[in-house]
Amino acid sequence: MKSILFSLILSLTTSGLAQAASKSDSGWLPVSDAEVAMKTPQVEKDAGVEALFWYVHILDGGDGGSGRERTLDHYVRLKVFDEKGKSKAATIQIPYLNRESVSSVEGRTIKPDGTILDLKKDGIFERDQVRLKRFRIKAVSLAMPGVEPGVIVEYRWREIRKGGAAYNLRLEFQLDYPVQKVTYFVRPLRNIVGVMQVRPFNCHPLRAISADGFDSIGLENVPAFRAEPMMPSEPNVRPWALIGYTAAFGIDQDQYWSETGQNSYRQFKSALKANNALKTATAQAIQGASSDNEKAAALIRNIRANVRDVDGNQVSEAERMKILKDVLRRVRPAADILKSGIASTGEMNLLLAAMASTAGLEARPALVADRENVIFAPKLADRSFLPNLDVAINIAGKWKLFDAGARLLPASMVSWREEGMPALLSDPKSPMFIESPISPPDASRVARSGEFRLTGDGELEGDVHICYTGYLAYARRSDTDGDTDARTLEKLKEELNAVFPKAEVSDEKVENATNPEKALKLAYHVKLAGFAQRTGKRLLFKPLFFQIGANPLFSASERRFDIVFPYA
Repeated sequence: MKSILFSLILSLTTSGLAQAASKSDSGWLPVSDAEVAMKTPQVEKDAGVEALFWYVHILDGGDGGSGRERTLDHYVRLKVFDEKGKSKAATIQIPYLNRESVSSVEGRTIKPDGTILDLKKDGIFERDQVRLKRFRIKAVSLAMPGVEPGVIVEYRWREIRKGGAAYNLRLEFQLDYPVQKVTYFVRPLRNIVGVMQVRPFNCHPLRAISADGFDSIGLENVPAFRAEPMMPSEPNVRPWALIGYTAAFGIDQDQYWSETGQNSYRQFKSALKANNALKTATAQAIQGASSDNEKAAALIRNIRANVRDVDGNQVSEAERMKILKDVLRRVRPAADILKSGIASTGEMNLLLAAMASTAGLEARPALVADRENVIFAPKLADRSFLPNLDVAINIAGKWKLFDAGARLLPASMVSWREEGMPALLSDPKSPMFIESPISPPDASRVARSGEFRLTGDGELEGDVHICYTGYLAYARRSDTDGDTDARTLEKLKEELNAVFPKAEVSDEKVENATNPEKALKLAYHVKLAGFAQRTGKRLLFKPLFFQIGANPLFSASERRFDIVFPYA
């Protein structure tokens, strides 16, 4: 009774907001006198800029199928209070993944006297922002006109996501600046089993149902997000909510996961059948391998050598779109994956399961949790919390997870995002949870050494050797993945010159840049004039060559989040 009454109160509270925001599709919303006159932020007293609202209208082009297109229309209005806020609002970044697109970008600046400065087309441009893991994060950048303290800045854009299943939709509530009101407007799907449910994380959103068929889900007075070093993954600290239609909300968790594991087995069973080409490739891959571990490793190396990552740099956009179109309409058989030579990481593991079975190994596809997601527990009875597909192989009576898609890691290691995480082993009768392997801490190390000579005039000269293994090697390889050898060496120089601008670097060498089975080794010769300062008969210098220029890890006076040690 308490929860029903609480929902009724929330609906009455937010219904007016839902109706007002639904008008945003036809144009800019009116700016009130109170917004123009606002002198101080309401959410954080020292904020230089604050979002008055962030509205998102969501439409799905279908009834939840994986081949559908999802459209999100965003509308943000900011109030600038001081020079610090001016610098943030003057350039707006809209990030998106390489499987998404951004269009219909508009913006304007409203001065206190009512003057409106529209964002021109030459103030909108795209750029690669950063490469995250195997995905490239792009961004549309907006150079907003006439930004100064006291103005209102507002912008809107359309985000299109291909192939998103509507029954798993994440709603993010936090930006890099405080938000007074954030509201999502979602039209529940029809012809789908179950009623739309909202599962909140790290927040208590308000939900209302409006007369136009849209549900509004919102949060008020959201502080700016501030990342901290070595914090838990963002889904465990940021406010967000999951929309779902699955009947798993409220049902017995053991029953749900048993049915999920059985359904997964049936879903992938037909895809694991081997044709003659797959049998031949398997026999060639395991030549010389004797133990089951050696066979599994040999199969992984073979797949990585012959199948390109659909999200990698080696795949053209035309090739990528052709494969993704096929992937969205069916589970591709392992034989087709092998023939195409292009696959997602999950498909690489389907191919591994098929080849392992062909080689006489007992193999099962396994659904694996992700430490970059919310911390998983079986009570979170929703398939979306096990987003990764790996392969479990029975080695000497024990199930061991393998990940052919983690191509920058040794074959014996799974992604750090999956290490130590629960995995659901698919099975026709008795699915069960197992734990992915945990590598010892010394498997991921960086060893740095230098032999230097310091001259009487303060010049330092010598040879440097750096060796990376495990996940530290993976992180380094990820930064240069797809680069030419020349570009890799150029980045090495840039890193050193950022600390020592006058450094003379020569004889740069990189070993095993693309071979994850071996340690990644970097070497160079360096000459630094003025490294030491002479004072009379003494030379003064900082002895820790590799630590010079490193910023303190924990520099803030206070901390909000727990500390998480990676790779330990």
